[in-house]
Amino acid sequence: MQTRVKSVRALARGLEVFKALHHHRSASLQELHQDTGLAKPTLLRILKTLEEGGIARRSASDGRYRVSASVRFFGQNLGEEDAIAELAAPVLDRLCRDVIWPSDLAVYKEGAMEILESSRHQTPFMVNRDRIGFRVHMLMSAMGRIYLAFSPAAERRAILMRLSRSNDPYDHAARNPSTVLADLAKDRARGYAVREAGYGRWGYTDRSRAGAIAVPVMQGRRVLASLSLSWAAGATTREQMVDQHLDRLKSAAAEIGTCLPAPAA
Repeated sequence: MQTRVKSVRALARGLEVFKALHHHRSASLQELHQDTGLAKPTLLRILKTLEEGGIARRSASDGRYRVSASVRFFGQNLGEEDAIAELAAPVLDRLCRDVIWPSDLAVYKEGAMEILESSRHQTPFMVNRDRIGFRVHMLMSAMGRIYLAFSPAAERRAILMRLSRSNDPYDHAARNPSTVLADLAKDRARGYAVREAGYGRWGYTDRSRAGAIAVPVMQGRRVLASLSLSWAAGATTREQMVDQHLDRLKSAAAEIGTCLPAPAA
């Protein structure tokens, strides 16, 4: 007589939530509730279990749940961006607790810098509540300028060529590459870049009342991302931010770069 084996209902529910997370790439509690039909208290218990097991993570910057970058099953590598964001999140949180002002981590993507992670949720100061996925311009933002300053010459030329064909007024400086390259050389020499004055006055989100500095996140000689520190204009000066916090910002960027796994050969 064959013994009937019962399935584990809790495990089945956990797998259902994992599949939903994997499908959506990121999801809110409400989206998971709608997708799985599971009650929110049940979902919270499952998500907590997945987080404790290193299978899922909740981003503090937007509250959305994601599959952990360390997960490599279901036939898909979640990619370098997920790994950078996951490893950077606690570093950004510690930096914000230390300096109070918020930081953003961004990577280059198709002509702009895209925010992967942020500590803006943690600061008591209102400084442009940009969300994950927000894109900032290359030549006006500190993050874009420092990425260009440390990128390989061929990549830098390709990006500037792309920007020179753009109709966006914030990209027009790329039409004078000699001036841009000279400015980027200065940024590279001092190890950080500064947001251009007045950036944000023309459309988009009003960012003109905030200042920012940024440093590169390096892995060896390869630039992976940019890490910025922002402040409200009038609350402090660029000189004060550089004097008081640049070393901490560089240390945070170095920690992120060191934690990342080496790229595949």
